[in-house]
Amino acid sequence: MIDRPDATLLLEAMAATLTDKVMPELSGGAQHQARIVANLCRIVARDLADDATDTTAALTALLGTEGSLDDLTAVLDHRLAAGELLDEALPLLLADAARRAEIAKPGYTDDTN
Repeated sequence: MIDRPDATLLLEAMAATLTDKVMPELSGGAQHQARIVANLCRIVARDLADDATDTTAALTALLGTEGSLDDLTAVLDHRLAAGELLDEALPLLLADAARRAEIAKPGYTDDTN
């Protein structure tokens, strides 16, 4: 078996290289673009690291059926469109939105009040 870094580690290394080595050598628009790419690498790394196990488990409990996250989401979408589970699904939908926001921008959902 070949021991190799996974995609998450590779993306984090790419982001660090761009931030620490490449960006200091750039200026203006090129530096801004490198910063954007580094941030995108971090977002994708966090997304890969998040297996959404909690969301899948919550959907399974709510819907009373098992399946992949995509399958369960499709069932929920169908039931919501039919006017079902509106109140029951709200906490799950809010938690999933917070999870996704945390992937995109860590700390965004922190209560600062």
